[in-house]
Amino acid sequence: MSTNPGLEFDNLPLVEAAVRASFNGPSALTYSLINAIATTLKSSFPQLTESKQFEAVPGAGQFQAEIGPAYLPGAVYAGHTSGITLSVQPQVIVARWVKHPSLNEQKYPRFGELRRALWNAVEAFRKASGNEFPGIAVVNMSYVNFIPASDPSAVLKTYFAEKTRLGAMDSARQVRKLEAAWSNDDNLDVRFSLEQATAKLPAGVEQGYRLTTAAGLRMVESVDAKAGLEVVHDTLQTFFLELISQQAKDEWQYREVVNE
Repeated sequence: MSTNPGLEFDNLPLVEAAVRASFNGPSALTYSLINAIATTLKSSFPQLTESKQFEAVPGAGQFQAEIGPAYLPGAVYAGHTSGITLSVQPQVIVARWVKHPSLNEQKYPRFGELRRALWNAVEAFRKASGNEFPGIAVVNMSYVNFIPASDPSAVLKTYFAEKTRLGAMDSARQVRKLEAAWSNDDNLDVRFSLEQATAKLPAGVEQGYRLTTAAGLRMVESVDAKAGLEVVHDTLQTFFLELISQQAKDEWQYREVVNE
Protein backbone atom coordinates (compact mmCIF):
# COMPACT_ATOMS: atom_id res chain seq x y z
CA MET A 1 0.00 0.00 0.00
CA SER A 2 1.26 3.44 -0.91
CA THR A 3 1.29 6.06 1.82
CA ASN A 4 1.29 8.91 -0.67
CA PRO A 5 -1.84 11.09 -0.68
CA GLY A 6 -4.49 10.33 -3.27
CA LEU A 7 -6.01 13.03 -5.43
CA GLU A 8 -9.54 12.82 -4.09
CA PHE A 9 -11.37 15.93 -5.26
CA ASP A 10 -15.12 16.32 -5.59
CA ASN A 11 -14.82 19.28 -7.97
CA LEU A 12 -11.46 18.91 -9.73
CA PRO A 13 -11.50 20.56 -13.20
CA LEU A 14 -9.77 17.55 -14.78
CA VAL A 15 -10.17 17.28 -18.55
CA GLU A 16 -7.57 14.66 -19.50
CA ALA A 17 -5.42 11.95 -17.94
CA ALA A 18 -3.00 9.71 -19.82
CA VAL A 19 -0.38 7.04 -19.17
CA ARG A 20 2.29 6.10 -21.71
CA ALA A 21 4.84 3.40 -22.39
CA SER A 22 7.59 4.36 -24.85
CA PHE A 23 9.56 1.60 -26.56
CA ASN A 24 13.31 1.29 -27.12
CA GLY A 25 12.74 1.69 -30.83
CA PRO A 26 9.96 1.97 -33.42
CA SER A 27 8.08 -1.03 -34.75
CA ALA A 28 6.55 -1.43 -38.18
CA LEU A 29 2.78 -1.38 -37.64
CA THR A 30 1.59 -3.94 -40.13
CA TYR A 31 -2.09 -4.63 -40.66
CA SER A 32 -1.62 -8.12 -39.20
CA LEU A 33 -0.03 -6.70 -36.02
CA ILE A 34 -2.77 -4.09 -35.56
CA ASN A 35 -5.49 -6.70 -36.11
CA ALA A 36 -3.83 -9.17 -33.74
CA ILE A 37 -3.85 -6.51 -31.01
CA ALA A 38 -7.51 -5.79 -31.80
CA THR A 39 -8.38 -9.47 -31.40
CA THR A 40 -6.72 -9.59 -27.98
CA LEU A 41 -8.38 -6.38 -26.76
CA LYS A 42 -11.80 -6.70 -28.41
CA SER A 43 -13.70 -7.57 -25.22
CA SER A 44 -12.73 -4.21 -23.66
CA PHE A 45 -12.00 -2.12 -26.77
CA PRO A 46 -14.32 -3.32 -29.54
CA GLN A 47 -13.80 -0.35 -31.88
CA LEU A 48 -10.73 0.05 -34.11
CA THR A 49 -9.90 3.16 -36.13
CA GLU A 50 -6.80 4.69 -37.70
CA SER A 51 -4.89 7.34 -35.76
CA LYS A 52 -5.63 10.94 -36.71
CA GLN A 53 -2.76 12.49 -34.74
CA PHE A 54 0.86 11.71 -33.93
CA GLU A 55 1.60 10.99 -30.29
CA ALA A 56 4.63 12.47 -28.56
CA VAL A 57 7.09 9.78 -27.51
CA PRO A 58 8.39 10.67 -24.01
CA GLY A 59 12.11 10.13 -23.62
CA ALA A 60 12.77 9.34 -27.27
CA GLY A 61 14.35 11.41 -29.99
CA GLN A 62 13.14 11.62 -33.55
CA PHE A 63 12.77 8.37 -35.42
CA GLN A 64 11.90 7.22 -38.90
CA ALA A 65 9.00 4.81 -38.90
CA GLU A 66 8.42 2.57 -41.86
CA ILE A 67 5.56 3.85 -44.00
CA GLY A 68 3.97 2.49 -47.11
CA PRO A 69 0.99 0.50 -48.36
CA ALA A 70 1.67 -2.34 -45.91
CA TYR A 71 2.00 -0.17 -42.80
CA LEU A 72 -0.20 2.05 -40.67
CA PRO A 73 0.89 5.23 -38.83
CA GLY A 74 -1.04 4.03 -35.79
CA ALA A 75 -4.34 2.72 -34.50
CA VAL A 76 -6.90 3.78 -31.91
CA TYR A 77 -8.84 1.20 -29.89
CA ALA A 78 -12.04 2.58 -28.37
CA GLY A 79 -15.44 1.59 -27.03
CA HIS A 80 -14.30 1.05 -23.44
CA THR A 81 -17.11 1.36 -20.90
CA SER A 82 -15.14 3.99 -18.93
CA GLY A 83 -14.38 6.15 -21.96
CA ILE A 84 -10.69 5.19 -22.15
CA THR A 85 -9.02 5.01 -25.56
CA LEU A 86 -5.78 3.31 -26.55
CA SER A 87 -3.46 4.87 -29.11
CA VAL A 88 -0.87 2.46 -30.52
CA GLN A 89 1.89 4.01 -32.62
CA PRO A 90 5.34 2.81 -33.74
CA GLN A 91 7.19 3.78 -30.55
CA VAL A 92 4.53 4.51 -27.93
CA ILE A 93 1.26 3.22 -26.49
CA VAL A 94 -1.04 5.71 -24.75
CA ALA A 95 -4.05 4.97 -22.56
CA ARG A 96 -6.08 8.17 -22.30
CA TRP A 97 -9.28 9.48 -20.77
CA VAL A 98 -10.68 12.79 -22.07
CA LYS A 99 -13.60 14.72 -20.64
CA HIS A 100 -16.26 15.39 -23.27
CA PRO A 101 -18.49 18.49 -23.33
CA SER A 102 -21.64 16.56 -22.54
CA LEU A 103 -24.05 16.57 -19.64
CA ASN A 104 -23.87 12.77 -19.79
CA GLU A 105 -20.06 12.68 -19.65
CA GLN A 106 -18.26 9.70 -18.18
CA LYS A 107 -16.38 10.44 -14.98
CA TYR A 108 -12.63 9.95 -14.75
CA PRO A 109 -12.20 6.20 -14.15
CA ARG A 110 -9.12 6.69 -11.94
CA PHE A 111 -5.50 5.65 -12.34
CA GLY A 112 -6.16 1.96 -11.75
CA GLU A 113 -8.31 1.69 -14.87
CA LEU A 114 -5.82 3.62 -17.02
CA ARG A 115 -2.96 1.49 -15.72
CA ARG A 116 -4.83 -1.74 -16.46
CA ALA A 117 -5.70 -0.59 -19.98
CA LEU A 118 -2.09 0.38 -20.71
CA TRP A 119 -0.54 -2.88 -19.54
CA ASN A 120 -3.18 -4.95 -21.33
CA ALA A 121 -2.31 -3.07 -24.52
CA VAL A 122 1.43 -3.51 -23.97
CA GLU A 123 0.93 -7.23 -23.40
CA ALA A 124 -1.20 -7.48 -26.55
CA PHE A 125 1.53 -5.63 -28.48
CA ARG A 126 4.21 -7.93 -27.04
CA LYS A 127 2.19 -11.03 -27.94
CA ALA A 128 1.59 -9.80 -31.50
CA SER A 129 5.24 -8.74 -31.97
CA GLY A 130 6.80 -11.96 -30.72
CA ASN A 131 10.60 -11.82 -30.86
CA GLU A 132 10.42 -8.33 -32.41
CA PHE A 133 9.04 -6.71 -29.24
CA PRO A 134 11.37 -3.73 -28.60
CA GLY A 135 11.00 -3.48 -24.81
CA ILE A 136 9.93 -0.46 -22.75
CA ALA A 137 12.29 2.50 -22.44
CA VAL A 138 10.19 5.12 -20.60
CA VAL A 139 6.93 5.27 -18.62
CA ASN A 140 5.09 8.57 -18.34
CA MET A 141 1.87 10.04 -16.97
CA SER A 142 0.18 13.40 -17.41
CA TYR A 143 -2.87 15.22 -16.09
CA VAL A 144 -4.56 18.21 -17.72
CA ASN A 145 -6.90 20.48 -15.77
CA PHE A 146 -8.81 23.43 -17.18
CA ILE A 147 -9.11 26.37 -14.78
CA PRO A 148 -11.82 28.91 -15.73
CA ALA A 149 -10.46 32.37 -14.92
CA SER A 150 -12.40 35.61 -15.23
CA ASP A 151 -9.39 37.56 -13.88
CA PRO A 152 -6.20 36.55 -15.78
CA SER A 153 -4.04 38.62 -13.43
CA ALA A 154 -5.06 36.64 -10.35
CA VAL A 155 -4.74 33.04 -11.56
CA LEU A 156 -1.30 32.47 -10.00
CA LYS A 157 -2.15 33.97 -6.61
CA THR A 158 -5.50 32.21 -6.49
CA TYR A 159 -4.60 28.69 -7.53
CA PHE A 160 -0.87 28.20 -6.88
CA ALA A 161 1.09 27.84 -3.66
CA GLU A 162 3.36 30.78 -2.91
CA LYS A 163 6.56 28.73 -3.13
CA THR A 164 5.71 27.59 -6.67
CA ARG A 165 4.96 31.04 -8.10
CA LEU A 166 7.41 33.16 -10.07
CA GLY A 167 7.82 36.39 -8.10
CA ALA A 168 8.56 38.45 -11.19
CA MET A 169 4.99 37.75 -12.37
CA ASP A 170 3.25 38.98 -9.21
CA SER A 171 2.31 42.27 -10.88
CA ALA A 172 1.41 40.74 -14.24
CA ARG A 173 -1.73 42.16 -15.80
CA GLN A 174 -2.26 38.94 -17.72
CA VAL A 175 -0.46 35.61 -17.43
CA ARG A 176 -0.08 33.96 -20.83
CA LYS A 177 2.20 31.00 -20.18
CA LEU A 178 4.38 29.59 -17.42
CA GLU A 179 6.37 26.38 -17.86
CA ALA A 180 9.09 24.50 -15.98
CA ALA A 181 10.77 21.11 -16.29
CA TRP A 182 13.43 19.37 -14.17
CA SER A 183 14.76 16.04 -12.91
CA ASN A 184 14.43 15.18 -9.22
CA ASP A 185 16.65 13.13 -6.91
CA ASP A 186 14.93 9.91 -8.02
CA ASN A 187 15.85 10.58 -11.68
CA LEU A 188 12.25 11.32 -12.58
CA ASP A 189 11.56 14.04 -15.10
CA VAL A 190 8.82 16.37 -13.84
CA ARG A 191 7.10 19.14 -15.78
CA PHE A 192 4.23 21.55 -15.44
CA SER A 193 2.84 24.21 -17.71
CA LEU A 194 0.12 26.81 -17.35
CA GLU A 195 -1.15 28.54 -20.47
CA GLN A 196 -4.17 30.46 -21.64
CA ALA A 197 -6.77 28.33 -23.39
CA THR A 198 -10.44 27.97 -24.19
CA ALA A 199 -12.53 24.94 -23.39
CA LYS A 200 -15.88 23.68 -24.64
CA LEU A 201 -17.80 22.77 -21.50
CA PRO A 202 -21.45 21.76 -20.95
CA ALA A 203 -22.22 25.38 -20.07
CA GLY A 204 -20.56 26.62 -23.27
CA VAL A 205 -17.13 27.85 -24.34
CA GLU A 206 -15.10 29.28 -21.44
CA GLN A 207 -11.84 31.21 -21.25
CA GLY A 208 -9.25 30.08 -18.77
CA TYR A 209 -6.00 28.20 -18.33
CA ARG A 210 -4.81 24.73 -19.18
CA LEU A 211 -2.68 23.28 -16.36
CA THR A 212 -0.60 20.26 -17.36
CA THR A 213 1.42 18.23 -14.86
CA ALA A 214 3.55 15.35 -16.11
CA ALA A 215 6.27 12.99 -14.92
CA GLY A 216 8.31 10.27 -16.57
CA LEU A 217 10.94 7.69 -15.72
CA ARG A 218 13.53 6.03 -17.95
CA MET A 219 13.89 2.31 -17.37
CA VAL A 220 17.12 0.86 -15.98
CA GLU A 221 17.94 -2.76 -15.15
CA SER A 222 16.86 -2.38 -11.52
CA VAL A 223 13.45 -0.87 -12.35
CA ASP A 224 10.45 -2.79 -13.63
CA ALA A 225 8.19 -0.79 -15.96
CA LYS A 226 5.05 -1.47 -13.94
CA ALA A 227 6.75 -0.49 -10.69
CA GLY A 228 8.18 2.57 -12.44
CA LEU A 229 4.73 3.76 -13.46
CA GLU A 230 3.59 3.48 -9.84
CA VAL A 231 6.48 5.74 -8.81
CA VAL A 232 5.57 8.22 -11.55
CA HIS A 233 1.95 8.29 -10.42
CA ASP A 234 2.84 8.77 -6.75
CA THR A 235 5.24 11.58 -7.68
CA LEU A 236 2.52 13.41 -9.57
CA GLN A 237 0.10 13.06 -6.66
CA THR A 238 2.52 14.64 -4.22
CA PHE A 239 3.68 17.30 -6.67
CA PHE A 240 0.16 18.44 -7.52
CA LEU A 241 -0.73 18.96 -3.86
CA GLU A 242 2.45 20.99 -3.36
CA LEU A 243 1.80 23.01 -6.51
CA ILE A 244 -1.71 24.28 -5.78
CA SER A 245 -2.88 26.70 -3.11
CA GLN A 246 -5.17 26.06 -0.16
CA GLN A 247 -7.83 28.11 -1.94
CA ALA A 248 -7.60 25.77 -4.92
CA LYS A 249 -7.91 22.73 -2.64
CA ASP A 250 -10.99 24.26 -1.00
CA GLU A 251 -12.61 25.25 -4.31
CA TRP A 252 -11.91 21.84 -5.84
CA GLN A 253 -13.06 20.10 -2.64
CA TYR A 254 -9.95 18.10 -1.83
CA ARG A 255 -10.27 15.21 0.61
CA GLU A 256 -7.16 13.55 2.02
CA VAL A 257 -7.04 9.79 1.59
CA VAL A 258 -4.36 7.12 1.26
CA ASN A 259 -3.83 5.25 -2.00
CA GLU A 260 -4.16 1.49 -1.83
